[in-house]
Amino acid sequence: MSPQLILKQAEKKKIDLISVTDHNTVTHSVLIHRLSKNSEIHTILGVELTSKEEVHLLGYFPDERTIREMELKIKKCLPVLDNKPSFFGYQLVYDYYGKVIEVDHLLRQNALQIGLDDLVEFIHSIGGIAIPAHIERDYCGLISQIGFLDPQSNFDAVEVSQFQWIKQNYKCGDVLQGFPVISGSDSHFLEDIGRFFMETKSVGELKEIKNFDSLKRYLGNIKFEKHS
Repeated sequence: MSPQLILKQAEKKKIDLISVTDHNTVTHSVLIHRLSKNSEIHTILGVELTSKEEVHLLGYFPDERTIREMELKIKKCLPVLDNKPSFFGYQLVYDYYGKVIEVDHLLRQNALQIGLDDLVEFIHSIGGIAIPAHIERDYCGLISQIGFLDPQSNFDAVEVSQFQWIKQNYKCGDVLQGFPVISGSDSHFLEDIGRFFMETKSVGELKEIKNFDSLKRYLGNIKFEKHS
């Protein structure tokens, strides 16, 4: 799952837009964002965070400066514990040319020492988008950890797993308790990339979503339409 191989697989599957959201680290998201400038694939900078309540939260950011601010927050809030390669695997770090330059020994799967509401507020304060991930899952999902989805929460959208998306027959533009609902492949292996996609209600609906700004505008329009 090196950034270079992810890009090649995305090109092979003819995907327009991807985001690498590793757990509590932004290194490869930044790298693939730089690599994509020489590719037909559009990328959005992102990270999958774990709040103090052990809720997985997707954060998306407009540029490298803001995601580096997120990185500093992660360093401040992530407990210093050793990774367990026998369970989580080795956390390899790649350079621009696809070579392994180091092994990250920090346990990235751990929860940050910051609550969900404060984490969302911080993401918004630096201009990012905050979306709880796979909210219906028993493991690190919003509903299993918190107990419910609060309609008054300050989320920009909610994500459901691809299986829930298909089961509920969701389409782009649908909402869940007032929040735009999205899904993704959640790929952990190269062969998973491109196996799942979100079906649009109208042809070309998502064609203009090629960067952070257009994604933010798209989600904002859905929330406005459903609340007006």
